[in-house]
Amino acid sequence: MSHPHFLLVTFPAQGHINPSLQFAKRLIRIGAQVTFATSVSAHRRMSNACNPDGLTFAPFSDGYDDGFKLTDSVEHFLSELKRRGSETLRELILSLAREGRPVSCLGSHPPPTVGRRRRTYLDVPWALLWIQPATVFDIYYYNFTGYGDLICNNKMTTRIL
Repeated sequence: MSHPHFLLVTFPAQGHINPSLQFAKRLIRIGAQVTFATSVSAHRRMSNACNPDGLTFAPFSDGYDDGFKLTDSVEHFLSELKRRGSETLRELILSLAREGRPVSCLGSHPPPTVGRRRRTYLDVPWALLWIQPATVFDIYYYNFTGYGDLICNNKMTTRIL
């Protein structure tokens, strides 16, 4: 039996990369293969100090290979990241399959454009890679399942002593 192969796709910011890498290392410890995809600029900022066996990187160009500058348009950056990321993701999944390393599961945050409603992307199961604390997930869940008014009406206030 072959080992499962996870493709983790992450937004090119440190707060997304670090938890995703920790998750990748846990998957590897239980015998999975992991391909980690993020932008070229984010990959360049990452340390090569601890790359365990079973972890491969697949950096992709988002059009900002030298990094995002404060003078750049945030809207354009996000638009290009979404467009180019979707194109690359599709080709990466197909390429890995051709190499004999088909992807068993796609994990990403945010979700891939095509897989958001179907729970699959090119027939690969997709799962949300949640990088925030579980409490935040809980708040979102209750807010969007009919308890939004209850949450708003019972906000806790913080007092500085």
